[in-house]
Amino acid sequence: MSARGAGLLLGLLLTALALSPPGTAGAETGQPLRPFRAEYRLSMGNLVIGRANITLRLSGEGRYTYRAYTTPVGLVAVFRDDEITEQSQGRVVNDRIIPSRYLYTHKRPKRTRQVNLDFDWQAGKVANQSADSHWSMEIPEGTQDKFSQQLALMLALNRGDKAAEYQVADGGLLKRYRYTEVSREPVATESGEYQAIKLARNKGDRPSRATFWFAPNLNFLPVRVTKHEKDGDYVMELVSVTWQDGGS
Repeated sequence: MSARGAGLLLGLLLTALALSPPGTAGAETGQPLRPFRAEYRLSMGNLVIGRANITLRLSGEGRYTYRAYTTPVGLVAVFRDDEITEQSQGRVVNDRIIPSRYLYTHKRPKRTRQVNLDFDWQAGKVANQSADSHWSMEIPEGTQDKFSQQLALMLALNRGDKAAEYQVADGGLLKRYRYTEVSREPVATESGEYQAIKLARNKGDRPSRATFWFAPNLNFLPVRVTKHEKDGDYVMELVSVTWQDGGS
């Protein structure tokens, strides 16, 4: 595989990860959210191309920190030395997610790309103050960042909703994402076998290219995510999960 080809594989799947819904809802404990640490394997066909570590921390004041750290592995790591960190911070209020800050960093050997969003709910605006991009726009109530929408989806599944839609602040625009239940079916992963809820995701009016499976007996943690591209299907699967003690 060429360096360019390896970079394309990693880049496409990291994009899928950034829009996938890692999170958890507390079906077993009755709590809306439960802190955790999970590891996912990223692959295309039989080729493992990356690992993702995802954590959710909660404070007694209803604040959350939701973070994902992704790196290439195996053959892809020979050609790419990328690191991606994505983090959302905010509050959980009345079973709703209210983001306050979103951070995205993509480290490459010759260039680092950063996105820093700050939500000002009193003014009804969100602003990006990155080194290479500055913008501000008005946002309606309920707007999410690219990562916090996944926590919002966890809460929706915990309530028993079969569909959910979110407006997401991204690149100076509001983008609409809709998740719809397709079926309920068994799923086998490295971490075990689960009865899962299968959801399709639509971005705007475009047909769905991403599918998600959530395991109710794992507090609705996603156990598999697939994203279809022209050159094949990219898959993210749960390897392990550890439930943390309450608090941050």
